[in-house]
Amino acid sequence: MTDTTLESLFARSPTRELEEVQKVNEVGQAERDIDEFYETDSARKVLTELGEIVNSTGSQPRFRYVHATFGSGKTHLLKLIGIATGEIEGLGTVAPKLSSQFSGFKEFRDRLNSSHIDHLVPLFMNLLDRDKVRDSTLSLLIYEELGNQLNYPTDPLWLLEWIWTLEIEHGLWEAVRSVEHNGMSLQEAAQDKAALRPWLYEALPEMDETDGTPYATEEGVKESIQQATGQISTEAFTPDELVERLDRTKRYLQESGETYEFLIGLDEVAIYVGDQQHRYREFLETVDTLIADINPPILGTGQWSLRDMQQDFMGEVDPEAWYTNEIPLRGADTEIIVRKRWLRKSDSGTETVHDLLDRTPDFEPELADASEYTDVGDPLEAYPFREHDLWLLREVMQSLKKEDLEVDREYVQGRALLILVRSLFTSFDWAQKEPGAVVAWDEIYDLIERETTDIPGWAKDQIQKVENTTNEMGVSVAKVLYLLGQVDAVPTTKKNITRLLVGSVDTDIDQLESDVEEALEALMEDNFVRTDESVQPQTYRILSKEIVEFWDQVHREAAGLPKHQVRYNIEDLLREADRGRLTADDSLRTRNIDGISDAPYTFRYTVLDQVDASPEPRFDGVVARVLAADSDTIEESRTTWQEANAGEQGVEDVLVVIELSEGLRESIRHLIALDSLLEPGASAELRIEQQQEEETVEDEIEELLYGAKLYTPDHNTTRGTYLSNIDSVLADAVRDKFKNRKTLDTRLQEVDDARTLFEFFNGNGTWPFSADDAERLGVKTVPREISDGWAEEFLNDYAGEELVSGETVLEEIAGRRGKYLGTPREALAALLITLAAANKIEIRRDGVRIEDPGEIGRSMIRLSDIRDIDIGFDPVDIEGSSNLKAVYQSLRGFAPQGNDPTAWLSNLASWAEKNSSDIRNTCARVDLEFDEEITLDALRDALEPGMAGGELDDAVLTESPVPTQAEWFHKAEPLFEGDEPLWDEFTSSLETMRSLYPDAAITYKMEDAVDGSRIPSKESLATLQAKAHDFRASQISELHHLLTGTTPEADSISDLCSAVEQVFLDHDVIVDIDAATETISGVTFESLRELEEIAASAEDISESDIASGNAVSEAGQLEKARGLLEDQPDGSLYDQLESRYEKLKAEHSDAFITKQVKRALSGPDLVTPSRSEALVKQADAKLQSKDDDEDDEDDDDQEDDGPSVDELWAEVTEPGDGTIVVIDTEERDR
Repeated sequence: MTDTTLESLFARSPTRELEEVQKVNEVGQAERDIDEFYETDSARKVLTELGEIVNSTGSQPRFRYVHATFGSGKTHLLKLIGIATGEIEGLGTVAPKLSSQFSGFKEFRDRLNSSHIDHLVPLFMNLLDRDKVRDSTLSLLIYEELGNQLNYPTDPLWLLEWIWTLEIEHGLWEAVRSVEHNGMSLQEAAQDKAALRPWLYEALPEMDETDGTPYATEEGVKESIQQATGQISTEAFTPDELVERLDRTKRYLQESGETYEFLIGLDEVAIYVGDQQHRYREFLETVDTLIADINPPILGTGQWSLRDMQQDFMGEVDPEAWYTNEIPLRGADTEIIVRKRWLRKSDSGTETVHDLLDRTPDFEPELADASEYTDVGDPLEAYPFREHDLWLLREVMQSLKKEDLEVDREYVQGRALLILVRSLFTSFDWAQKEPGAVVAWDEIYDLIERETTDIPGWAKDQIQKVENTTNEMGVSVAKVLYLLGQVDAVPTTKKNITRLLVGSVDTDIDQLESDVEEALEALMEDNFVRTDESVQPQTYRILSKEIVEFWDQVHREAAGLPKHQVRYNIEDLLREADRGRLTADDSLRTRNIDGISDAPYTFRYTVLDQVDASPEPRFDGVVARVLAADSDTIEESRTTWQEANAGEQGVEDVLVVIELSEGLRESIRHLIALDSLLEPGASAELRIEQQQEEETVEDEIEELLYGAKLYTPDHNTTRGTYLSNIDSVLADAVRDKFKNRKTLDTRLQEVDDARTLFEFFNGNGTWPFSADDAERLGVKTVPREISDGWAEEFLNDYAGEELVSGETVLEEIAGRRGKYLGTPREALAALLITLAAANKIEIRRDGVRIEDPGEIGRSMIRLSDIRDIDIGFDPVDIEGSSNLKAVYQSLRGFAPQGNDPTAWLSNLASWAEKNSSDIRNTCARVDLEFDEEITLDALRDALEPGMAGGELDDAVLTESPVPTQAEWFHKAEPLFEGDEPLWDEFTSSLETMRSLYPDAAITYKMEDAVDGSRIPSKESLATLQAKAHDFRASQISELHHLLTGTTPEADSISDLCSAVEQVFLDHDVIVDIDAATETISGVTFESLRELEEIAASAEDISESDIASGNAVSEAGQLEKARGLLEDQPDGSLYDQLESRYEKLKAEHSDAFITKQVKRALSGPDLVTPSRSEALVKQADAKLQSKDDDEDDEDDDDQEDDGPSVDELWAEVTEPGDGTIVVIDTEERDR
């Protein structure tokens, strides 16, 4: 048997290309069409009623309309009816075969043979031929089919009319068709449009048979062609013209002594009509005229009810009218079509399959008692599937497509199942398998997953989890359980699962059942499968409905997560995997690493993105970059990172590379969505799922982190893995990067150690640090003095400086040119405290020297604390001199010269006397403008002697709160000086902003600046005032730009207002406003109308006029309205949206796009033209999706140039975004 393949068992290869869909007048494969036909009860009813109307001779209309869903075989049936008439040339012997095989056709033939008709000539036409239908009428189409049946050339159409007249009136057709002229017959001349007329002009006058006829001369022939051309036009050729030609042709044919009738077949009437009322009126008129005059038997087909079309287009339905004569047609179930068309065996193949099935174990599943399965076939036909497989597969596909929609069972009619079965033999190589192979259901799952998009993502994810967790048998069982979950007909028992996994007639079913049982136990342990022990035999399920619905919601949530949220969560997962080492993004941390104490380092993160080619400089620690992305991004980013950080100017020192697979990224998105959606009262099942998923993701992240490769800028090869080498690599980077870093052995206790150090240098306390620390700092513990080391080096660095800021000192350990980069804050703080205790420096804050040792310690606890202090290097040791110097500098704006505090006091007194008026004014304005906590009373009292010409007291000047108030004076003085103080200008501007733009952000900032809680700087007020002016100008400029599309050439507010006024005078703004409000409901332009009225009056448009209303926002709306109403080749965007809305409202009233378009058509908020264009495209796509379903998915009604197999499959299985397909067989629904 090894030389035989499954392909050899079939009558035709199951890998063959799919045939074109049925066309009613194509009968080249009549024998095969008969073999593949399956006669249903409804098909027999059609044939019975057709036989009745054919045999009828009364005045009752002989019309029937076959109402059928797509894929029900109506075109197939109509084609076979044409063959059954026996009038199709070459198929006379085939008609009896139909009678012998099918009872319905036998009854039809019996009635035809017993009728008055000798010849029932079928005039069948496919109304889906849009190229032909577009520029024609139904009467012309029927007439053209008459020409085809009479073997007349019909292209061009006037030639048909000309030949019909030639034959009916003069009997010359046979003579003309047999003559040759210039080596061509008429049929050959008709192939060359340029040669046709000259041939007729010359050939007919030369024929003896044309003597005495209009064709005897060239002029006569020309006139006859002109007449034919005029009579055959769409305007001239009415239903009455058609009836005349049918009647005269019938009488002409009956001159032979036999009776003739025309059986008119109109295939796909509903699609021919579509949504065009004029087409339906034409259909009514044509059929009415045919019935009234010659009453031929007429058989129409369509997907929609004719009664419903009458109701929709005409509004009234006469229950006795001919259009109510409908026959519903239910097609053969899809699995029967597949059996007969694709799985039909050859005679020898049938014998082989019969022998195989005789020795096959029982692999048919036991069906539920409530199953609606009807046995209409046998296992021989279904092989290599089980007897029930195709029916169940259709049910599975139906369930997967409809989700929660209640749709008819014929949803998966047509070619969907047929294409899927063919794919089994092509894509899965079943054609080459040995006879005896049986299609197991896990392979059916693989087939559906590969060839369709029906299996949802959550189900694929679950199966993937199973694959990652269990063995191959577990995966197979999970796939079968998932498919069985889509149907109710098969209980999910262990026995049924086993039988559906049988893959060969030689399968040891007992061993297979044992393997299935073991797999089920493993799946239950891993929480993939639940069991219901309340029923016997025990059943299993892969997921509950709650979990399915919940996962669908989670999947949608996960798909819509913003990228930055996923990044943040991945960062958190990474840090959780090693929280003791990994820092927050760019947050400095010190830790003892690989023998280095207080090693400063930080981690930065690049997740799902490229690394920055210009990283932010950082000089206070080693920088490690964690790069977590896909492999392609990692490869490119690693090169970028090494190039950016190579050499001495490099910023980052270590790269940690973590490759995130697509599956893990999806799992993380899934977990984020799960965490956000899982409610406190969720079921235990969902809680378990969440816990398992979280643990799985965390474990994988931890594994990836620990195995991450490390790189440095100067090494192209890896420096090891994170788990094994991160500390040593970071330590190496610290040594290389910070060669002059300073550290101490003893951990600093800032406040306590500061007090101890001050006592130590006063000769009382003990040295608080180690001896090595004393040596590093340069302290000789005996005799308690600074002599060398870091302290001496630091003092030398600032020799000649009197005062430096804490920020400047911090630059030494963290700045680009710092001398002690990499030094911990604790070491720097210990140095400064030591120097202050030794009276080598003084620590100031807010200009005041800190005298208390504990407070000095507190000023060193955080980096921000150090930034807020100043370090003085003044060698004069006079009590209070530092505070006096600070007060002097605050009041005068510069430091005093020399080191004599007496001279400083004298200079201050002279300055106070000279500027007494300004000083008093500043103090008074501060009292007036600021909170009571902010006052200069103490400063004014301290300066009063000097302002009166006397001497100043240094003790009073240096006593709190005078130094602080001196600082406030320094800030307040420039705000109130001059004839037009800055403060007054600012408050005036603020009042304007409050009046015109109370809700503007800049208004809030201005109010905050002068709320009285603090004294703002001159620079900050000036900046805010400039921004306020810019804001005011921008509002007016924006209005001008929205109205004209141009920017006004003006700077001042008044000039800008004048420019806006000129717009209303020079432009027809009011015309655009009227056009918009007349066309678009809900939009108003009251503010713009008011500005128009002001411009038209004698008044000038002011800034207040513009700001008091909604002019700017209305101008924005007007700009959008102009874009919507602008003329375009296809009409304005508004008209396009309006026309789409009418169709959407009729066809998709509840669709989301319908609501979007509705909102876009009315105010108050309009959409932009670009958004409108997008809505038009989305609406067209929504509307087209329905057309595609109607036009393309019918198994029997495609055009000649229909879609390819792949395109058809995509249309059947992959409806566009937003498409919801509902099939309802209720006759009233279309």
